[in-house]
Formats: sequence, C-alpha cells, structure tokens
Amino acid sequence: MKIKERTRKKKHTGTIVGIIIIAGIVAAAAYSYYHQKEIDIQQWKWVSSGPFSINKNQYKLGENIFMVVSGLQPTDVGEIDVVDPKGDAFTKIPFNGTMKSSFKQFFKPDTERTLALCNATDLVGQWSIVFKGVSYKSIPFEIVNDWIPGSQAELAPVPKGLDPC
Repeated sequence: MKIKERTRKKKHTGTIVGIIIIAGIVAAAAYSYYHQKEIDIQQWKWVSSGPFSINKNQYKLGENIFMVVSGLQPTDVGEIDVVDPKGDAFTKIPFNGTMKSSFKQFFKPDTERTLALCNATDLVGQWSIVFKGVSYKSIPFEIVNDWIPGSQAELAPVPKGLDPC
C-alpha cells in the first residue's frame, strides 16, 4: 500500500516539475519577444519637419529610408531634394498640396543613381532632406558604415573608367 502512495507522489511531483519547467520556458520566450519588440519600437523614432517625416535619423548601408508626408496645405508646392554627403542632389521628389495632401515615399541610397558616389563607403556620412518652395527646415540623417545583412551585393561599385570614380 505504501509503495503505491510513493509512486503516486512521485508521478505528481514529476508532473508539477514538468509544468514549472514549461511555464519557465514560455515566460522566457514571451519576455524575449516583447523585449525585441521594444527595441524595434525604440529604433523607429520619427524625425519631422512640418508635414514631412522620416522613420529615424540613422540608417545602415542597404537600408530603405521611409518618408511619410501628411497634412500638406494647398499652398505647399515644391520639391524634396535628398542631398548626399558630397552635397549633390541624390534624388528629387516633387510635391503639390493641391493635388495630394499626403503620400508615402521610400528610397534606398545606392551607387547607381549618381556617378559622384563610386562605392558604398561614399554613401556613409551626413545626408539631408531639403524642402524647396516651402519654409520647412531640412531633415538631417546619417548613414553609418554598417551593413544590412545580405545587402552588400546590391551596392556594387561603379565600374572603373567612369568619371569621377
């Protein structure tokens, strides 16, 4: 009789220990998941100037820059110039508040758009988004010398022999 009671107690103890271990694993996984989400949220600190915003102020090589424009007034007409570290216009984006009061735009700095940027390291530095035709302040951002995994192949150097490379 006593042997059966000990066996039952061992089974219950084993079950309780198993449940505690599983609960610990689930709690650790949940903590890790929510901690990562917190880090992701902290990385996206929107930088704004009037109705223009970008998702953060520092990017890695190969990373997209997301811009959101919302609340343009009908009098807001002009051009967005994305200026590279050398001071050249990397890209230009027209806007007209009478036609669209909001839009989303993304771009990825690369070496294909301009010959002034010969290789990926030329992309590293201080960039700015300048608004022409309106009085909003420019938005500075930085591209750091760190890569998004897998993007090295996308940023090929400009072939030798092309000026100014």
